[in-house]
Amino acid sequence: MENTRKQGKHEEKMGEILSRAEIFFEQHQKAIYYTLIAIVAIVVLIFVSKKYYFEPKNEEVSAKLVWCEQNLARDSFALALNGDGINSGYAEIYSSYKFTKAKNEAAIGAAICAFNLGKFDEAIDYAKKANRKSFNFAPAMDGLIGDCYVEKGNIKEAIEYFDKAAAYKNEALSARFLKKAGDLYMFELKDSKKALEYYQTIKDKYFNSPEAGEIDKYIELASK
Repeated sequence: MENTRKQGKHEEKMGEILSRAEIFFEQHQKAIYYTLIAIVAIVVLIFVSKKYYFEPKNEEVSAKLVWCEQNLARDSFALALNGDGINSGYAEIYSSYKFTKAKNEAAIGAAICAFNLGKFDEAIDYAKKANRKSFNFAPAMDGLIGDCYVEKGNIKEAIEYFDKAAAYKNEALSARFLKKAGDLYMFELKDSKKALEYYQTIKDKYFNSPEAGEIDKYIELASK
């Protein structure tokens, strides 16, 4: 009897909830329909944009990047960066294809070219715009910014970015940037104690790196 009474109350509550839901739907059905239509429209727009705009754009810009990469490989940095009036350079690709996968590659290429052309502020700007998700490109771009600051004579800023680059703990790159930071402390800031910390880190943690091969002589120099 008790169970039957509880079941009845439960069904009564469920009925009230369903009734309220029906009333809410009737009162707001236009807004609900419009919301659903908007969601469907967004999904369709994304699909159509990807198929008919972004994919062709990616294919189009890929061919342009090949030309830039060929000139970069030949150390024709001005051509790779600015183009030749017929073919687009990295700079134009970056500004014209912002919603493509090539944007990041263009920023990286532009940063490298600008650095080699002595356009250090421009190189810093492009390097900061490059995507930081890549385990290889991210430290390389922070390291390039550090190199730019060295060329500009901003030693503390350079060390800051070499530290950032080394912090990724990339086996192929971190030792290089630790060495650069250590050298700046040693030879520019005359802080051998701080330099020794960097050199010792290379010896202890990156002993398979090329930098580790000759790090003992720097440790000895910094220890004097």
